[in-house]
Amino acid sequence: MIVFTIVGASFVFADPSAEITPTLKFLSQDNEVSFETDFAGGKIDELVEYSGDDFEILIRPENEPINDSAWYAFRVSSTNPRHIKVRLRYEGGSHRYEPKISRDRVNWEPAEHLIVARHPGGREVTLRLPVSNQMLWVAGQELVGNKDIANWVDTLAKLPFVESSVAGHSVMDRPIHRLAIGNPDTRDVVYALSRQHPPEVTGTIGMMHFIEALCGDSELAKRYRQEFLTVAIPIANPDGVAKGYWRSNANGVDLNRDWLQFKEPETRAIHNDIVSLRGEQGKRMWLFLDFHSTYNEVFYTVPKKTKLFPEGFTADWLQSMNNRLGESTMIRDDGHNAHRSTSKAWVAREIGIHAVTYEFGDETDRERIRNIAVGSAEEMMKLLLARKANLD
Repeated sequence: MIVFTIVGASFVFADPSAEITPTLKFLSQDNEVSFETDFAGGKIDELVEYSGDDFEILIRPENEPINDSAWYAFRVSSTNPRHIKVRLRYEGGSHRYEPKISRDRVNWEPAEHLIVARHPGGREVTLRLPVSNQMLWVAGQELVGNKDIANWVDTLAKLPFVESSVAGHSVMDRPIHRLAIGNPDTRDVVYALSRQHPPEVTGTIGMMHFIEALCGDSELAKRYRQEFLTVAIPIANPDGVAKGYWRSNANGVDLNRDWLQFKEPETRAIHNDIVSLRGEQGKRMWLFLDFHSTYNEVFYTVPKKTKLFPEGFTADWLQSMNNRLGESTMIRDDGHNAHRSTSKAWVAREIGIHAVTYEFGDETDRERIRNIAVGSAEEMMKLLLARKANLD
């Protein structure tokens, strides 16, 4: 065992050769305030104590250059109830995710009100945290990690029309969970995935509500499951999620730029699954959805002029969603990363179906995320059923 100490914090590595997120436990000089990141997704890089009530946390990306999606997550407590000042200082990025707090890691609330100062360039924010002997969790987003998703998968797998399996394994041998929902004998398939980028939690939250709507008891959902099979990969990058990375997998690769050569085991596993569905199993794919997070709700698509099956589906789906949920609930951008090796570009080009990067806002109210996800799922089911009936 090697112990590496940096600015008062101890990082313990069980294996010097392993790429493992360091575990941090810090106790203030007065032995009252404790910071910890010894949990999946925990991430701070240095911690400096200026006084018993004044701390600074340094946050760095796993590599550079990188998309500016700075992630942080820690828990803090104090034997003596007090308010402490904690500055979040970023290197290689800036403040994107407003803090969320929890006392039990289950129930989370937005905590932007705890920010008392901001650097104009976003390089620092200062929090005033109420600490006590009850642990306070602080993170850029709710912690929705591999274990949470595994539990969710196990719950859904109890339904008679849901099959759980493993599509493959990550660099560090974590399972890539796969759900198959609906009629396994049908020819027609919708494919969805989430969390190629580790901090994009609202994309996963939206996907979970979307999938749950497909599993509902309504007559619409029952008819849809009889006619369509939905395959879902809830976490495509389990190593990045566990390690608290901003963007990459354990090899330092942005998975959503690996949909051309498929060098990484995660993208290769999903690619092979899609190819198997179409080839060995003879399925007909209708729609591909890749759930992400950004600053607002948006559909990133390939250019509108691209000929895809079924014709005009994305435009019709967007119109039905906005008619139901309010105009401009979801906007469309058909030029974003149009020539990069992203999932939507590969699927549209190689399979010829509508492929959407489905983005939810970082700070969108979580009940609104649920309403949008459920509404979009129901409108999708209606349209796909109608299109299939006309085609058949």
